Amino acid sequence: MSILAIDTVGSSSSIAIIDHGGKCLVEHNSASNNHIESFFQVLDALFSRHNYTYNEIDRLVVVVGPGSFTGIRVGISAAKGINLVTDKPLYGVSTLEVQAYAISLLRTNSKKNIRAIIKNAQGFYTQLFSFNLLPLSYPTVVRSIAKSKCLDTGMINNNCTTYMDCSLPVLNASHAGLLAHYRLENKQKLGEVKALY
Repeated sequence: MSILAIDTVGSSSSIAIIDHGGKCLVEHNSASNNHIESFFQVLDALFSRHNYTYNEIDRLVVVVGPGSFTGIRVGISAAKGINLVTDKPLYGVSTLEVQAYAISLLRTNSKKNIRAIIKNAQGFYTQLFSFNLLPLSYPTVVRSIAKSKCLDTGMINNNCTTYMDCSLPVLNASHAGLLAHYRLENKQKLGEVKALY
């Protein structure tokens, strides 16, 4: 199974192909907040550099937020356009899921739950996942972590691992693609393409 993954929720964007062997092929947009102008240039560069076509892609995945309002819209619109033309199955994953996946890679022997936390303009989005990446809560907006009652309910304690407990790599489309690959291999449900602002 090969997956085309799109991540445009940050200030820069990336597109990745997870090929049939699980190898990640990634192309980045280095210009900040230039999603609209550069998306298809980045996609063309990725396909050209690795001799790929849409026919070789089996599934599509797009990061649906939280993140940049414009970036989310660009990524979802592009993914839906590609889905419409290619008729490949399309899934959405949140930035929180992608972060939880990255944490799980660093804590492979841990059986602790994973608390993902993403900062945005409204405060912080947070969500709890089991060690095998099943959601244990819905995404929640918290205005301030320091003043939140979530501290008392296990948001940041020894019952779960957070991004503060480990050094995360810079997340990009390859993480979203690998998460989708993991979920499909483990027969876990993948989300709908619905923006999470």
